[in-house]
Amino acid sequence: MPLTPFHWSILIFGLLSLSFFYIPALIISSSIMDIEPFYYMFISPGTGALHGFFHTYVGATIIGVVVAFVLIKLRKPTDSLMSRFKLDQTKITEKFIYISSIFAAYSHIFLDSFMHGDMKPFWPFTAVNPLLGLISVNSIYLITGCGLVSVVLVYLLRLSKIR
Repeated sequence: MPLTPFHWSILIFGLLSLSFFYIPALIISSSIMDIEPFYYMFISPGTGALHGFFHTYVGATIIGVVVAFVLIKLRKPTDSLMSRFKLDQTKITEKFIYISSIFAAYSHIFLDSFMHGDMKPFWPFTAVNPLLGLISVNSIYLITGCGLVSVVLVYLLRLSKIR
């Protein structure tokens, strides 16, 4: 799913548990690794698999840790921005920022594993992708699309309760 908002369906976890999941970590870590297929599609076509190292659980772990580290360093401006959206998460601990970030990165790999034949999510342990094709691409889009609609509805419901 290169550069699609469908990976943001994971935000439902954050909206339902603001004290456990850090929304900025979920947003960034669930989508940033799609820079990799974008790079291989548009900047350097034909030079590598679209879904390479950063579409493995090893690569996703690195992404999750780095994103969490950066978000912790940018905590004040990030929390200030989130408060504009009426999402106060100033009390969430650094531990949960790391958990949120890694969880989001892993969710991306998990979802993409069902639909991309060039993925090797369990590399370096195996080049086999046992999840490929177990769920149809249409079903993945339906599930994540419903998740995204749920995110919008839960967020709007939260806003209506705040006012």
